[in-house]
Amino acid sequence: MTTHQAAFDGRLDGAAGEAVARTAGVVSLAVLAVGLGGLALGIDWAWIAFPVGYGGVLPLAVSRAKSRADTTGTAGTADDVADDEDQALAALRRRYAEGEVDDVAFERRLERLLETEDD
Repeated sequence: MTTHQAAFDGRLDGAAGEAVARTAGVVSLAVLAVGLGGLALGIDWAWIAFPVGYGGVLPLAVSRAKSRADTTGTAGTADDVADDEDQALAALRRRYAEGEVDDVAFERRLERLLETEDD
């Protein structure tokens, strides 16, 4: 488990976790660049970049990245739905071939699967 994943309690994994970790890294680097750059240039109030960046911008950016990852990760795509329907149809055909389902039940379930496919 990487440091970023541990910071997010491992709730997000895969591409979603990477997107949140990348967001946190980019915002952290930006805050450091602005704060240290301002201090190096002699700007007296440049220190304000640190509490504002780490206390406000970073949590907001990570929160937005998490919510975006949650909505795209849990919604599912049309391909996922099609794969589920194909798997259900394959399971029904297998059960019919093995004799677990009779002709009437097979036809009824097949019609129900095909009706949901059209929606």
